[in-house]
Amino acid sequence: MEVNGVSGGPSMDYASEVYSASLAKTAQQQQAQQDLELLASATENATPAASRGSHATTDNLGQNININV
Repeated sequence: MEVNGVSGGPSMDYASEVYSASLAKTAQQQQAQQDLELLASATENATPAASRGSHATTDNLGQNININV
């Protein structure tokens, strides 16, 4: 590898790999942070069905069952 006309050989190759790994790690951390924020916003607005609206439709569930064989 050559940078600004200077050839560094194996040490320059190693530095390039370390730099690339660092960039990849930063990108993964940013993606993870975005994913966590998305999950947090999704759970903020989630309301269990049992706590919403009228319970009249579910209060009698299972009390009037007709089984014909």
